[in-house]
Amino acid sequence: MKEKPIFLTFDGAPNPPATDRLLAALDRHQIKATFFMEGKRLEEEADCARRVAAAGHDIGNHSYNHPLFDLIPLDECIREVEMTQETIYKELGFYPTLLRPPAGKLTEEVKETFLAMGFDIVLWSVWAFDWHGPDPESIAERILYQIEPGAIIPCHDRVKWLSATLDIIVPAIKAEGYSFRRISESSKKGVLTLA
Repeated sequence: MKEKPIFLTFDGAPNPPATDRLLAALDRHQIKATFFMEGKRLEEEADCARRVAAAGHDIGNHSYNHPLFDLIPLDECIREVEMTQETIYKELGFYPTLLRPPAGKLTEEVKETFLAMGFDIVLWSVWAFDWHGPDPESIAERILYQIEPGAIIPCHDRVKWLSATLDIIVPAIKAEGYSFRRISESSKKGVLTLA
């Protein structure tokens, strides 16, 4: 049977205790995910970031202050990413190669610059709108309707409904023969939407 990978991602980490609830849910379902971390949050919650890393999840760069990269100059975009790179290195001991621009916004110049710097730019193919709620069932329904092989699901670790949403979607997705993977396990490089 042909493999059907799917990629679960979380933006804005770390946000304890919400991040820890997600870590527990991911462990409960025995799956790995990718967390895109903001430098400023990481500085304030480094212990939580270390728990994410220790659990074996991918960690990527989501800027330092979360500005929209299509609204600020290129040099500011670079500074946002480099500050987060240094924060991740200081607290976690490595420089990530995965980058998700805030809200997925970037110009062609920004995209080409970060690709030239060696980043894989990770966007998404599913519109979860998890912050809209209004409950786990609604979020799950939106996600499950859009699932296909190679899909990247974007969520936000601070959203209160997410642990319960995972309890709905993960068994349903697994039942369809999908396997959850980290973005680093994708064979594709460059700008990733994967679907």
